[in-house]
Amino acid sequence: MDALEKWYAQIVDVKTLFSHWHTQMRAGLARRKRSREILTVCFFTLCLENNENKRFLVGFQQRGVPGKPGPVFQLFQDGFGEIEDVDVILVPDLGVDGPAIRDIHRCQIVGYLERPDPSTEDLISFLEEKKLRVAANDDDLILILHLEQPIAFDWVKLSIHLQMRRPKVPYSQIFLLAQTGLDPTKPIFSCRQVYPRMLPMRDMDLESATTILADRKTVCPFIPKEKL
Repeated sequence: MDALEKWYAQIVDVKTLFSHWHTQMRAGLARRKRSREILTVCFFTLCLENNENKRFLVGFQQRGVPGKPGPVFQLFQDGFGEIEDVDVILVPDLGVDGPAIRDIHRCQIVGYLERPDPSTEDLISFLEEKKLRVAANDDDLILILHLEQPIAFDWVKLSIHLQMRRPKVPYSQIFLLAQTGLDPTKPIFSCRQVYPRMLPMRDMDLESATTILADRKTVCPFIPKEKL
């Protein structure tokens, strides 16, 4: 992105996104690409918050100068907020009294879905074909891989492949997100960092997710570039 280009981010809290995703689901729109990506970033953010003493907000980048923010539902339009390789950004929720300048985490999202022969080997092939061979090197971009179909996979085998790969993986970090619970009424969400090293994280159940989502406050609608 051109350093002189004007851009800003429309910021939304996870509770709001999750609520609107449920509305999309009831309307039969949850399988659209952007709706699936938003569900992924909601799960990923909740898993991060379940493992760290931090809260995060989700940002959707826009070119130009900040104007009046549009309705939340526009965030669910395919392609909205995507600039170059960045699908969303995560912004630390530092509260209204927090510092104006803050770190951001640039994220790209990919879903593993409707593969005829799901396996760890196929997962590696999928990544090589869709992301690792075509992405430009970006040492400040996180890849979030969401397993959106049932699959028996090996976290360690995938991580070893990524760590040993030459040329090196063109991302700063890769996370793998999966639903691992056997009881659909009691879902368990698992997330691991698989690159640059294997980093275990606590699994998150529905009760934990509900607790994390509770007591969310309304956030500012956008943050200009110079504030990030």
